Amino acid sequence: MKALLSTAALLCLIVANNPALAQRATLVKGPPAISCGSYAETRINEGTLGPNSILVVSWVQGYLSGYNSYARYPIVAVPEIAGIATFLDKYCQDNPLHRVANGIDSLIAEQGGYKQPYLSK
Repeated sequence: MKALLSTAALLCLIVANNPALAQRATLVKGPPAISCGSYAETRINEGTLGPNSILVVSWVQGYLSGYNSYARYPIVAVPEIAGIATFLDKYCQDNPLHRVANGIDSLIAEQGGYKQPYLSK
């Protein structure tokens, strides 16, 4: 539990000290506000699903579960943690300047959920 809290605090500091993320801070809070580049770097440094990436991926799984509860266009099934990690790994490698939140939007659209207008471009 102590490691989880320290990881959450670290992620909050990363987000708070990044001006590019700060401008969108009111729309997205928590782990998805970090850049894909930061997420990808964490995944490389941990080598596998370590405590920092588990925090992000578990948050995403919870978000997808909540999305499914209220969405007009729910996704077929919430992917397992390994599936979410694999998707975010590829998305963030291809889009290092995007935020993890953009990867979540892309995952929702790919799974049959609502497709954000910016994904059509």
